[in-house]
Amino acid sequence: MTSVNKTKLKKYAVYILILLAAHLFQNSLRIFPAVFGVRPALLISAAVCIAMYEGEIVGAALGLFAGALWDTVTVAADGYNALFLMAACAFCGVFLRVFLRNNVLTYLWINTLVTCFYFATYVIFFITSRGIPGSVLIFFRYYLPMAVYSVILTPFWYLIIRRVNRKFPIAYIEY
Repeated sequence: MTSVNKTKLKKYAVYILILLAAHLFQNSLRIFPAVFGVRPALLISAAVCIAMYEGEIVGAALGLFAGALWDTVTVAADGYNALFLMAACAFCGVFLRVFLRNNVLTYLWINTLVTCFYFATYVIFFITSRGIPGSVLIFFRYYLPMAVYSVILTPFWYLIIRRVNRKFPIAYIEY
């Protein structure tokens, strides 16, 4: 195994540990205090940031992993989180490589869009489509504050992922 492959393996192992930690913080440990009765969705921000640094293939794979972790504790999602995060991370990886530069403002902008789109589609697919009354009120009372709380924590994830990316640089060999 070459040194490049060892470095990639170490970096991806750290990313998996970060996603596992985000999953634990989001779903079980209650470390973050409830604001307006909601807690942040940390897996979206972590997965999107990893995709911005690693590109569409690794981003999609780790987005699928993060979504699958989230689906293990979600009753009604039926794989929705895994599919959504995989597609969102692949899109972010491609979008960043083609159109934008990777910096904290770009990450904040993209993560805000992905988070709001996630919660809007979740409400449409799992609340409105089931005929639950007051779906708009549920969105503005619960899911929108959850999105705002999640977006506020995005610079934290950017600093962590950037540090990991700098700690494990990949030196590509040109032939």
